[in-house]
Amino acid sequence: MESVKQLHEERATYLAKTAQRSPGFLPLGGSEIRAIVDQHVRHIERCMSARLESYRQAFTEADQTPTDDDFNTILRDAQGTREQQAKHSAAAVRMFIGSRGGTQLPPGAEASAINQVMSDSGHGHDRVLREWKIWRDKVRLLRSTAVHTARNSLVRGGAVPHGGGKMKSVFISYSWDDDQHCEWVRKLAERLRADGVDVSIDRWSAVPGDELPAFMERAIRENGFVVIVCTPRYKSRSDSREGGVGYEGDIMTAEVMSSNNHRKFIPVLRKGAWPEAAPSWLLGKYHINLAGDPYSERDYEDLVRTLLGIRETAPPIGKPMATIGTRANEESQPSEANRSSEFEDIKITRVIVEDITEPRGDGPYGSALYSIPFALSRTPPPEWESCS
Repeated sequence: MESVKQLHEERATYLAKTAQRSPGFLPLGGSEIRAIVDQHVRHIERCMSARLESYRQAFTEADQTPTDDDFNTILRDAQGTREQQAKHSAAAVRMFIGSRGGTQLPPGAEASAINQVMSDSGHGHDRVLREWKIWRDKVRLLRSTAVHTARNSLVRGGAVPHGGGKMKSVFISYSWDDDQHCEWVRKLAERLRADGVDVSIDRWSAVPGDELPAFMERAIRENGFVVIVCTPRYKSRSDSREGGVGYEGDIMTAEVMSSNNHRKFIPVLRKGAWPEAAPSWLLGKYHINLAGDPYSERDYEDLVRTLLGIRETAPPIGKPMATIGTRANEESQPSEANRSSEFEDIKITRVIVEDITEPRGDGPYGSALYSIPFALSRTPPPEWESCS
């Protein structure tokens, strides 16, 4: 309901502004239709987001962990919600255009607006589902971590675990370019820890009196991942084998050569272009780009997923040629439900309250009219278009 209210407010505000620019009856142009479409697209995204958030809150308040079946149900519900909302919004846009009396639109403009609602709402659908997938992966990770902890306790009690793996720890290698850069590395490490990554940096792990060469060797060899923050200064010191960065470079290249474990070392670009910031031995590696201020959230998520071991994987392989032929037949032949629905009555199921328009009341003929859209029990046949 909050989203419906916001939709009405946005529309009223926009129409008031356009009326100020052109007093009297305002024919709809392409930009006006586009603005109305955008308002409905945002409304669809808000509705989807609120629906998925309600699931998260419900599981949190009940202190329950969603199962895979729960996740699949939520996903199907979200997709159905988007389709239903898109249909309602498309109908609302059509009704709004129709309510503008003498508006002369270019051929195909109305159909284009309807198609725009359907296609653009898909982008919002993808954004919402991306956030939902992050939540799903977090829950799965917490679940696997809890299972691992329980198994560890069984091991200490004398029982034998069945499979399962330990989350890898992470060490960040970087050069002390300046205070600002060191602070950026510290904040990155703090955020990674807040997102469930067991990460450490030298300022947290090394204390006065430690032997730094031995500390660096342990940090690189004992951690499951090493994140390498690349800058032009880091490249210079690594390639010339200068200082701590140079020593760390020797240890890392030696481990790569001896174990061929390339995926342990993850380069992160912080400053400059990649060829100017990457040590020679890293130039050909897939790297994460965090060079912006602020840096890319998508690239940061890529880093977190890699460190947590929850990167997207390929779907399972099905039976050979399982989908070939079946879809073509389904598309070419109407289903039993469609054939029977040709003779079913079309009924009004409800008034779409959120899309009722308001009379303009600005004086000209027809200004007291407004539209009341209805939801129908099924989509009318194409012949209805010619009767309007």
